[in-house]
Amino acid sequence: MRDIIIKNVKDPGYEVKNLNQIYDPAGEHKRSYEFSKNEVYSPYRNGEGQLTVNFYTLLPGKSNYPYHQHFGKEEAFYIISGEAVLKTPKGDVTVHEGDVIVIPPNENGGHRLTNESDAPVVYLDIDTYSPSDVIVYPDSGNVRFLAGGMQKSFKLDSEVNYLDGE
Repeated sequence: MRDIIIKNVKDPGYEVKNLNQIYDPAGEHKRSYEFSKNEVYSPYRNGEGQLTVNFYTLLPGKSNYPYHQHFGKEEAFYIISGEAVLKTPKGDVTVHEGDVIVIPPNENGGHRLTNESDAPVVYLDIDTYSPSDVIVYPDSGNVRFLAGGMQKSFKLDSEVNYLDGE
């Protein structure tokens, strides 16, 4: 049984994540997906609970993830400091310190945060736990499936017949 967790946004423990270095070592993408992440709690690590809680810092010129929408989990962002541009299906919105963003698990929940300012953006990200998720990337036509420990990405237009190969 887990205990109560108390963590301050200023606590050490941030880890830099550079998605371009992980997934694009040849440098073919024009946008920089890089952030610092401080994990507060994740049921993906110990199997308990229903919420994933993380602090993120986005430096100027960086985006958190490619524009995407989840179909298996909800997210909420609370902007602690700074301002960022939130890409949504209805267009770009500037979000500021004190804003709360609630992202539904459907096609209306497409999102990407980009720091277009000169100062860091710090935000709290809370997600509902889901052992399975389907994530669609509308700009690229990619889809990512997560189930248990499996993560696979495909193009949306590579559909096969349900009984193909059976």
